[in-house]
Amino acid sequence: MVFAVYSPYWNGFAAGQEYQHTHNYGDPANMLCLPINPELSNRTTPGSSLLVGTEYEDGNFFANGAQDEDVPCALCRSANTSSSIMIPGRQSCDHGWKMEFHGILASGSYTQKPSTYICLDSHPEFLQAGQDNKDGRLLYATRTKCGYLACPPYVDNMAINCVVCSK
Repeated sequence: MVFAVYSPYWNGFAAGQEYQHTHNYGDPANMLCLPINPELSNRTTPGSSLLVGTEYEDGNFFANGAQDEDVPCALCRSANTSSSIMIPGRQSCDHGWKMEFHGILASGSYTQKPSTYICLDSHPEFLQAGQDNKDGRLLYATRTKCGYLACPPYVDNMAINCVVCSK
């Protein structure tokens, strides 16, 4: 699953486990790309697992007006390729690989529940449901932390580029 728009197989809504200020750590860490045309169950559940929409955090870091906007996603398929990879810390692909898109590495906050890293397109889009600040699933730009990471070649407190390549 890739969170960007290039030859989308389907467009949808980025979703995941709810952000909470409590210390419940048994929740799923991965994000999902829910289709815009779901085939819903007809059963209700008291379940302890929640699925909520995702919002941009970090003020306007990702784009002007991004704060609290809802995040769209796309499940993508690239023609004539058999492999795709996301490379953190790069904005170009190695020789023989085709760049599908590049952007900024994003995830939940280290002060919250575990989450996966995603490569957020450098030109993010917003859903029309929009800027409501419900604090569902939250996305933050990922930064470097020297002392734990080799610096150089990395530099403290810098956003991490990322690229999605196919072959």
